Amino acid sequence: MSASITPPVEEQRRIRLKDSSIIPSAPYLLISNVFDLGCDIPLVGHTVCPQNGWRSILPKSWVEFPHGKLSHSFDSSFFQYADRDVSYADYIRWEKVNARNSGTVHNGEGISNALHDYYNYAFNTNSTELGMLTNPMALCVLTALVLIIRLLKRVFLPKFSALGRRLGRNTHGPNWENDNEERIIKFGEYVYRLCYHSAVSIFGLWYFHDKSWWNKEQGGTSNLWDMHPNHPVEPGMAWYYLVQSAYNIDALISLIELSFKVELVNPFAYSSALKFLEKEHVVDENLRKKEVLKMMVKGCDKTLFWTPLFQVKWSPTVRGDFREMMAHHVVTNCLIFLSSYYRFTRIGSMIFLVHDLSDVPIDMSKLANFVKWKTTTIVCFVTMVIMWIVTRLVIFPFVICGSVLTESYEFLVEKGKMDPALHEAYFSFFYFLLGSLVLLHITWFIILLRIGWTLVSKGETHDYSEHKNGEKQKSS
Repeated sequence: MSASITPPVEEQRRIRLKDSSIIPSAPYLLISNVFDLGCDIPLVGHTVCPQNGWRSILPKSWVEFPHGKLSHSFDSSFFQYADRDVSYADYIRWEKVNARNSGTVHNGEGISNALHDYYNYAFNTNSTELGMLTNPMALCVLTALVLIIRLLKRVFLPKFSALGRRLGRNTHGPNWENDNEERIIKFGEYVYRLCYHSAVSIFGLWYFHDKSWWNKEQGGTSNLWDMHPNHPVEPGMAWYYLVQSAYNIDALISLIELSFKVELVNPFAYSSALKFLEKEHVVDENLRKKEVLKMMVKGCDKTLFWTPLFQVKWSPTVRGDFREMMAHHVVTNCLIFLSSYYRFTRIGSMIFLVHDLSDVPIDMSKLANFVKWKTTTIVCFVTMVIMWIVTRLVIFPFVICGSVLTESYEFLVEKGKMDPALHEAYFSFFYFLLGSLVLLHITWFIILLRIGWTLVSKGETHDYSEHKNGEKQKSS
């Protein structure tokens, strides 16, 4: 990078703080940041990038600071301003120093003493490495939690489905289960979801009820950003994030398992078909492969991807709102990891809580609908609509997203230490992801209105999130 064209990063930051109007739009900043990071890679950068920097090959008007579109450089992290997360080694050193100051000796030998240290580190120490999901230790714990959740599901889902089978048999007669096996399986899934959402909602209400960012008298949402990035991450917050992240990763994996199935293809049949077409004087190889593909998947209208070895097909258990749910899980997991990396766990916890609270009546209404308890379904449906409006259509867009839009720049840049270029570049991702969630909430609310209209006009309860055109009404 030419020093005559672009000043040092810290000097650029000071200039940007004085005059934010010179900051290019997010796409230009991201392009500049990608090239800066790429050219800083020891092997790749020195081989690919020009000796005088990548800006040296561009027109001066594009790279001359401060008005050139690609002239701005910035650090894509803020860790130079952040306190370092407490590692386990740091914790042990502090324990030894504290013991020495108190005239005792810290004894870390033996299994019981080691377990005691691990417990205190994980559950009684603020701002540990468990508080950032991208840390190796947190990733190991997260992986273990995902495996534990999948193990618990393998144990309890059949039991929950058996409960649904008994309820359906008692309500609709012994023949009901013969025509409703898919509904029984999904009943077990929603019992599991109800248990999870109820548990984390109760914990969330208990743990966060006295937090300052929920209390207007104590400053409200301004506390989401105040003292960032050095506000403490308490153990309860760290584990709340770990468990929520593990659940959402498993939910994404489960959605994929529920929506697709992989079938093996006989490779000999494929090669035989190619030889047959060659004998039939189909000379062009690409044309032969296309004809074979048509022959192999003929009648398989649910085939999504085909190879000579395997094919991927839609599963019969695919949700009616698969696209919306897939987008929701991808966006949610991106928000979880980005918010953890940039230490926005406070606002992340608010998003978790409003979603979990509204998910409880959703799960209850689905359970009641699956066994066709119409009165219970109506009560749960009305509760669900009210909770959806309050949490996802009011609190989420106007309180949480509103704070991101109106307060983050003030506290992070003007009153904090964040580079305004970093805020401009990377907050565009948060705006996009949060906006996507708002659009998904509106889309699902329209689905809820369809369910309500069907309920009022026909007296039937159809779950359009499970079946786009409504459920097939099976006699009991």
